[in-house]
Formats: sequence, structure tokens, C-alpha cells
Amino acid sequence: MTRRAVCLGVGVAWALLAAVASTASTSLDLAWPHWPFAFGAAALWGLNLMVLVYVIGPPFTVSRVPLLAVAFGFLMTVVGTGSYWATTIVFPSYRVNIERAMLFVALCTTVTLCGLAGALGALARLPPKTQPRLEWAWARLRIATYLVSAVAAVGTVESLLRIGYIPVLSGDPTNVRFDFPAIGGIWYRLSMMGGVAAVLVAAQAAARRATPWVYLAGVSCLVMVGVYGNRFPVALPVGVALLLWDRLRARLPVRRVVLALAVLSPVVPFAGYWRQGFPVGSALGPGGLFLFKTFGEFRDLGWALEFYGRPDRLVHGATLGSIVVPLLPAPVWSLVGIDKQAIYVRDSATLVADAMGQTTGQRIGAYGEFYMNYGWVGALVGAAAYGVLLGYLDHRFRQAAPGQVRSVLLALVAAAAIFAQIGQLNMFTSAVSGLGYPILLVVLAAARRPSL
Repeated sequence: MTRRAVCLGVGVAWALLAAVASTASTSLDLAWPHWPFAFGAAALWGLNLMVLVYVIGPPFTVSRVPLLAVAFGFLMTVVGTGSYWATTIVFPSYRVNIERAMLFVALCTTVTLCGLAGALGALARLPPKTQPRLEWAWARLRIATYLVSAVAAVGTVESLLRIGYIPVLSGDPTNVRFDFPAIGGIWYRLSMMGGVAAVLVAAQAAARRATPWVYLAGVSCLVMVGVYGNRFPVALPVGVALLLWDRLRARLPVRRVVLALAVLSPVVPFAGYWRQGFPVGSALGPGGLFLFKTFGEFRDLGWALEFYGRPDRLVHGATLGSIVVPLLPAPVWSLVGIDKQAIYVRDSATLVADAMGQTTGQRIGAYGEFYMNYGWVGALVGAAAYGVLLGYLDHRFRQAAPGQVRSVLLALVAAAAIFAQIGQLNMFTSAVSGLGYPILLVVLAAARRPSL
């Protein structure tokens, strides 16, 4: 698709929206009271596409951070709206202004793109760095990968013995997965090292250094971190692997990736419904079942925008501490008199759950967390800062080369940042520190500086 075709398509869409709004506003008011929000969101998504194509520019590949961020936000909006529809079928009394959530995400994405474009422009004017970069010593990295995989295997076995069953195969891990770290203790944390090993395998695969045994270790580690029923520990290493493969090894066709996601994404929720015998299947049908719990965070964002829309309900930075404390272990915080756990549980998911009367965390995404702290001003300022971060990551990642250690770390931070649109901000810092710090320890044993 050429730039001219994009411009023409967006122009036609804007003209149609304007024509419908001007000629049918009265009937729309009666049939669809919140239509201005939805029309505004549609217009903004056209603007976002124009900014992406004309301001940020090519290449438009799977590893381009701006493209992934915009696509993720748009997909969250479209599928999340479907999740809201499915929810109203199961719970007819549940109603929120979901159209306002559409407009909110679209506007935040526009501000994010502006911050991103500004960061890219500023970074492009800086002189390139010339000092040598750390590179992987492949033989040592392969040994380190096997060792981390073995540690994860031992931790997984011991954790499952303490839990007493395999969560992904029986029971309902949705509500009890928060208890698994306490039940498994240190063994659960060692089990999560499977994500570290999977990222190390991705680095070797992207550089064409992975053997069949290394690939087997990576797949086994993904199974280990997914055995508890939580999708994020699996999705994050897979996201890192896709970024590294596309950037360093071979371009992944965008259309094929989209098709693969469309085919494979329903597998996980359908498997969960089949295992649990989900009771609302007859009311929703196959398509509704897929939508019901896919991007449900967007539905909760719609609720949060209404609840925290009153100034007296804003939390005024109450969640910010939970974003910082994951960066250091609890003993370090204890030295300065800070109770890490007490601060950590004051995250956005917990506060929203308390407000909703729920017993499990309710995620509303990074934009929603900015909003619940400081309202519209906080959301837009946070979106701009988020865009600057994405711009920095995109600029640095495009300069990465096969074998460089920094390419792995940049891909990890970029994948976690993109996922933050549906998570909470402390999930971003927890993911980066939880996987990044062990990777840095591996760097001490399996990296070297290239000889000049």
C-alpha cells in the first residue's frame, strides 16, 4: 500500500464520517447516544495512520516499535469492544460508555506517536556512538542456556509438587494464579527462569547459532513458564523472539504474521473453555466465547474512565511506588526502611479491583493507570512520555546487530513496553527486572568485548 493510497483511504473515511454525522445526527442520538465518541475515535485512528506513514515513515516491519504499538492499541480497541459486547450478553445489566474508551485510547495513541516522532527526530541528530559493544561468546552462551533451563526445570517440578496439580490442565488458574508464588516459594521463582532461557534461545536463533538441542530447550522452557496458566510469561519471550528474528535474521512477512495470529489466538481461550466447561458457551457461540475474555482489559478501562472521572476519586500517584519497587529486591528496600510488598500491592490492578468489588486484579493498561492517578492531564502527559520511551527503543533497536548483547535487552524492554498497553505499569518494571537482571548475570559469564 502506497502513501498516496493511505492518504486517499483516510480522506474517504473522514468524508463518510462527516457526511453521516451531519445528515443522521438526530437518528443517531436516539439509536446510539454515544456515537460522537465512536466517530471521534475512528477519525483519530485515521490520523494515527497518517502520522505513522507520513511522519514516522518506513520501514513497516514486524520489529518496528511504532508499528507494533499502534497495531496493538488498535487491536485492543476493536477486539476489546467485542469483549464488552460479549459481556453485555452474559450480564445484561452491565453497561459502561465503551465508546469513550475508544476515543480515549485513540487520543492517547495520537499523543504517543507525537512523543515518539519527537524522540526519533532528536535522536537522529545525535552523533553515532563508536565504542565497541558487548558480544555473545556463543559456546559459553549455549552452556549458560542449558544451565538456566536445568534450574528452571528443577524449580518447575518442585513448584508443581507443592501446588499439587498442573494448573494449565486442571482447575481454574484465573483466580488462584496469584497464590502460586506464595505456594511455590523460591522454587516458583526458579521456574520463571524458563523465560530467561527462552530469551537466550531467541538470541541464538536470531544469529543463526541455535542447535536443535537449543531450540528444544527453548520450547521446553516456554512450556515450563506456561504450566501455571498465565499467558504473559509465555507471550513476552515469544514477542522478544519475533522482534529479534525480524530485525537480525530475516524479515517476517507482516501479512503472514497477522494471519498466523488470527488463526492461533483463539486456541488458548477455547482450550481454557473446553477444560473448564465454560457455562456461557450456548449464549455466546464460538465467536462470542473468543471475545469474552480477549482484551477484557479494554472493557475494564471503560469502567475505570467512568469511576475515576470524578476528581475526588483520582488516586494522585498512589500506584507510582509499585512501579519503582520491582527494580530492586526486598532486602535492599528494607535497608532504607521501605516495605516492598506493602507498596507493591498498591498497584493499579489491585486498586481497580477494590473499587469494582473484585477479588482479583483488574488491569486497565498504562493509559488507564495514568488516568486514574491524574485524570486527562496525567493520561496525555503519560502517553507523551510513553511515546518518548518507544522512540528511544525504536532508534536503538534499529541500530542493533546480530551477536550484540544490547539487542536482546532492547527487544526485552520493547516487548514489555508494548504489552504495557493492556497491563499495569509495575508489570512492565517487574518483567524487565525479572528477566533482565538474570540476563545481565549471564552476560558476566557469556559475553565479551570484540577485539578492535
